[in-house]
Amino acid sequence: MSYSRGSLTPYAAQMRDPDERGAHRLAARMWHTEGAVVLRPESIARLDPLDRDYVRAIAAKLYGPREDR
Repeated sequence: MSYSRGSLTPYAAQMRDPDERGAHRLAARMWHTEGAVVLRPESIARLDPLDRDYVRAIAAKLYGPREDR
């Protein structure tokens, strides 16, 4: 059986589902190496209500209010 080769064939081995914990590891690395804070909505949702309100207030102060989706 013959398969058609496309322009993306060389990259097929690299294609896989994203690592669910990869975003957390990247955010942690950015904090430790660059001092940058990356907060995804899933991370904010895990915080207790008071901390969640603090994070949202700081982000809104720095970047403006976020439109709820």
